[in-house]
Amino acid sequence: MSGAYRLFGAETSAYSTKMRSYLRYKGVEHDWRPRTRETEEELQSLAKFATLPVLVTASGFAVHDTTPMIEALEADRPEPSATPADPALAFLASVLEEYADSWLAKTVFHYRWTRKKDQRLAAQRAVEDYFGADTPADRKSLEDAAIVSMLGQMKLMGLEGDLGAVLEKSFKRFVKSLDDHLRRHLFLFGGRPTIADFAIAGQLIQLMKDPTPSKIIEKDGEFVVKWCEFMADPKAGGPFAALEDLRETLIPIFSSELCAGFLPWAAENLESSLAGHETFEVAFGRETLTLAPLRSSARSFRELRRKFVTAQALEPLKAFTDEVGATVYLLRPPPPERPQREPRSDASVRLTSGEGGEATASETQVGESDIAPVREAGEGGARRRRRRRRRGGQRPEGGAVGEVADSEAGTDDEDDAETEAGASGEDDAEAGESQPAEAAAEVTDTTSLGSETDA
Repeated sequence: MSGAYRLFGAETSAYSTKMRSYLRYKGVEHDWRPRTRETEEELQSLAKFATLPVLVTASGFAVHDTTPMIEALEADRPEPSATPADPALAFLASVLEEYADSWLAKTVFHYRWTRKKDQRLAAQRAVEDYFGADTPADRKSLEDAAIVSMLGQMKLMGLEGDLGAVLEKSFKRFVKSLDDHLRRHLFLFGGRPTIADFAIAGQLIQLMKDPTPSKIIEKDGEFVVKWCEFMADPKAGGPFAALEDLRETLIPIFSSELCAGFLPWAAENLESSLAGHETFEVAFGRETLTLAPLRSSARSFRELRRKFVTAQALEPLKAFTDEVGATVYLLRPPPPERPQREPRSDASVRLTSGEGGEATASETQVGESDIAPVREAGEGGARRRRRRRRRGGQRPEGGAVGEVADSEAGTDDEDDAETEAGASGEDDAEAGESQPAEAAAEVTDTTSLGSETDA
């Protein structure tokens, strides 16, 4: 990817500020295009989905998801690097990015839209940003429509029951742990930012706009505030640090925060999605909540587990994830043992003579010709048919290689569950990275702060 870019976004969008910060750090020439009434027509002509941000290349190709945007730009423009050369640090950065995109995003949405003062100010900002000086006379009705629309997305964001209280406790722990870390390090992994810095700062910058969470950050996050200000246009201050030099303050972030909330939720959410369950239970300390699975979050966490299949061979990384208690969530649990079947006796397949002396099968006997179609139609049959359809109806050469590839990809069960759930995140019932926010009014789309659905 090269040339000039147009970045359509909004100041109320965590993912827009995440991507803009990254482009500034990399020195990528781009035109920042806030979504307003004036730019709406241009944006609609280019965008594939009603989501923000949208990065448009010089050739007119539009990309919505910030993770592949950043991965492609990293490959095209290696310096200044936002990817640690140490693969252990690179993996931990991916974990923290997923934490920001899937967990902190819920925190932003919860704080912004569940308290009257916060939601009213958020709606006012959205209307002002979209209409500018030409705000309609009925701006109050536009604000009300935005609030109603966002409250209607609470379930889509997975914000059910008492999860909001869990998120608030989680956020307070995170601010304190992050502040301790940033007192010693310029960025999360040393002297320069990673994808984790851009993702987390994007969410925290939004939280600093809202009265309730901003007070928490100001009280317990002196260095978090300074870091967020710096992350608006960051500059490298030195090399990435060694994991050993980061351990003392990085461990509490993972052990006391990620392993207390995000990772247990992400693991249970993935397993319940794969199993096709409508709900799942997850324990947060002494409290157990019943939640509905979110498929887009399940897919992104499944990709993180795929990376860990290889990354766990790195001894320092495995030692770190073991120490903080993350390994159990990053590895898929083994399937439950199936009861062994009793061996069939000779009598069960013995043929008897029917009338006229011809050999016939009794009503209780099964021949091999009867077994084959049962196997195809039974457990695993539908799975094999789906795999053949995805592979063009052909079995890959070298069965052993194919089996190893499937296991590294996350097992057949995961592949099948993803196929049944749909390959695209755009149709997810979640205000997620790829899920468009249904607007009650034109401006409403600019107010969504879900997992990268800031439309």
